[in-house]
Amino acid sequence: MSIKPNNDLLKTLLIIGCVFLLVEFIFMDAGLLFLIALGAVGMYFGRRSFHTTTGKTLFWGGAFIVFIAVINTFVIRFFIFVIILYFAWHWYQQKQKEKQPLPNHIDITEETLYEDRVIQNKWCGKYHTTQNGFSWQDLNIQSAVGDVVVDLNDTMLPKEESVMVIRHLAGKIVIVVPYDVEVTIDHTVVFGDIEAFDHEEKNAFNRHIQLQTKGYHESPQRVKIFTQMIAGKLEVRRG
Repeated sequence: MSIKPNNDLLKTLLIIGCVFLLVEFIFMDAGLLFLIALGAVGMYFGRRSFHTTTGKTLFWGGAFIVFIAVINTFVIRFFIFVIILYFAWHWYQQKQKEKQPLPNHIDITEETLYEDRVIQNKWCGKYHTTQNGFSWQDLNIQSAVGDVVVDLNDTMLPKEESVMVIRHLAGKIVIVVPYDVEVTIDHTVVFGDIEAFDHEEKNAFNRHIQLQTKGYHESPQRVKIFTQMIAGKLEVRRG
């Protein structure tokens, strides 16, 4: 099974957004510039005396003013539009795939249909595979905000290539891999941290990385991991 995330639309929109950001900061409305300057001054003096009540008030008041000024810029609204458009496009592609007819050579019987789910899709919260063990099935998880934790030690992987797909808006994805299982990782993130075994990246921006453990093709148990997220951290470790 091969899955290749299509990020051309997202990259194009991000480049356009960066251009608009530069133009808007050059020709920004004087009122917004004044608010940002005022907020920055408040944060500066508040930070110097942050141990006092007055300092805390100045700092957080300045931060609020800067936030109000930034959120009123066209570019921020454009980036919000980009995020909504990105997820809407992926949702549309998924629906189109579901409408495609199954190949003729696949004979689906009652024995091949099941409703058991390791993790149920939901908007918010923490997802964790059961601690009592579960029967393996290729995972396709979609979530919005929270933590997603999948421990592959809780299941018995088949003697073949398995697939895991996780699409997450914001939060943390943790995948624990047994020592005798090899993996290949395909990860896309707009902004976040990446810790995959020995590979570490902090504050990665618009990154698409592909990693593969040594001996992947020779291993009897292999897992392909595809993850996509807007903001957050990916952590893949042995355990």
